[in-house]
Amino acid sequence: MSPDELSIIIPARGRRDVLERTLDGLVNQTVSGFEVVVVIDGDDEPSLDEQPGRRVVRQSKAGPGGARNAGVAVSSGRLILFLGADMVPDPDLVERHLDAHGSDDRVAVLGRVRWHDEVAAGPLHRWMDWSATQFDFEALDRAAANGECDAGFGRFYSCNVSLHRSLFDEVGGFDPAFTFYYEDLDIGWRLGQAGLQLHYRPDAVVRHVHHYEWDDVVRRFEGIARGERFMAEKHDWFHGFYRQRILEADASPPASSVWVPIADRVSWGPVRDLANRYLHQRLAEPFLAAWDDGRDLAELQEYLGADFDRAMLVNHVSAVEDEEEAAGDESTFYRTSQAYLYDLTVFAMSPTKLPYHRVVRRLVPPGARLLDYGCGIGADGLRFIEQGYRVDFADFDNPSTEYLAWRLRDRGLSAAIHDVDGEVPGGYDLVYCFDVIEHLDDPVAHLERLESLADIVVVNFLAPTPHDTHVHKDLDIPALLRRCADLGLRHYRIHHGRSHLVAYSTRPRPAGTIRSLAWRRAGDLPRVGATLEHADVLAARLRSWRPGADPS
Repeated sequence: MSPDELSIIIPARGRRDVLERTLDGLVNQTVSGFEVVVVIDGDDEPSLDEQPGRRVVRQSKAGPGGARNAGVAVSSGRLILFLGADMVPDPDLVERHLDAHGSDDRVAVLGRVRWHDEVAAGPLHRWMDWSATQFDFEALDRAAANGECDAGFGRFYSCNVSLHRSLFDEVGGFDPAFTFYYEDLDIGWRLGQAGLQLHYRPDAVVRHVHHYEWDDVVRRFEGIARGERFMAEKHDWFHGFYRQRILEADASPPASSVWVPIADRVSWGPVRDLANRYLHQRLAEPFLAAWDDGRDLAELQEYLGADFDRAMLVNHVSAVEDEEEAAGDESTFYRTSQAYLYDLTVFAMSPTKLPYHRVVRRLVPPGARLLDYGCGIGADGLRFIEQGYRVDFADFDNPSTEYLAWRLRDRGLSAAIHDVDGEVPGGYDLVYCFDVIEHLDDPVAHLERLESLADIVVVNFLAPTPHDTHVHKDLDIPALLRRCADLGLRHYRIHHGRSHLVAYSTRPRPAGTIRSLAWRRAGDLPRVGATLEHADVLAARLRSWRPGADPS
């Protein structure tokens, strides 16, 4: 096929410097005459100048799948080449793709993705290669060495793949409901059903410019989890590949970090299995939490039906403030708010509470009776139920708890939802109350009520910031912390720069000791069995602490 029959589609969001390098690489190809369409994904993104042979279109942020659809819609070529914005092409990339195509519109061509020299030396990048965490090109290279060229629909990687427009149009393009991750596998499966033959060409090379640190890997796996869950909901045949890996690792004995550098140098399978297990165990908590996030959003969409408004996921904070102002008083607001369904869903889908959940799991084992006080839509408690805990809920009788009741029924679960305006029974092993106390006029009275319900209380105190909504109250955090310490501190740590997470027993400890699992920031307190003398030191430090200061 000739270059003037080709359109190259590039979805772009962020990392504009790398995009410019990708575009420069297309200018310097061994052939010319093809069309380039860059789709800017988001109204908040800076503009990009059009040039001869390059069109620029913009869409409201919808993800790379929707951006690719938008690019194809305005393009003119019979052949489409999808590239990633951070994939710098070798000079003969376009020529290699064109040479591999003929008249058969069922044939698509997958090119090779290699790490750019700038990042190839990173151990995380090498792990992603040999573990097939991002792509599976090592297996494809082995197959190609044996004369095999069919990559299969599961390797339809849209960062370097070309196909006939007629085949793309036949299957309806990318599903825009996949906002990130797994849009490739979804369209790959539909293309496969339409007769796709995906030929692998290892000589059609792009260089991936993406530097990964561990936090980047965590965010990637969170996105993978959400994509896998959505994929599983759409396709009965699909079972989460990475989720199975993560679950198997999480259920296995802990692996040592020592295997990671060894596996980076030794390709022996058992060593790499241990390194994978260690890394997947580290990823288990954020991955499984993100898997639940996808369920949170799917359930809200199902519950609201035609009334679901995706824009409210972005504008939830202002919507809550508007409702509070219209309600006239906080009591009415908390009992009637509809916008909180969106606000609490977005909050549940963030990693904010992951460290809070970890503390609860360390304090009491699965099977323990928990009370989710101020539960809202019940996101925390539903996660604990799936982990084997017996959980009841307590909050105002309002739209959030009505939704929670629906969620319990939809999942086939049975749990009590108590109205906090009435009597809430006690007898629980642990009660937790997250991001509630800053809304209350009398935080001490609230703590006293929590203490009457369970043996252990887990609660967080939020220090103020200029960006807080007006329903947040200023808390005397040193006084509240001293009160918890006097009863029997079990855990204390500051998270996210402002959230003072405390776990404490509801009865004073025997004379001579306090049981503290993690008050290590207060100086030389040991893990357990700190003496009351240490407790006095702790209290003295708390008395002198002020918001914004480090209590250690």
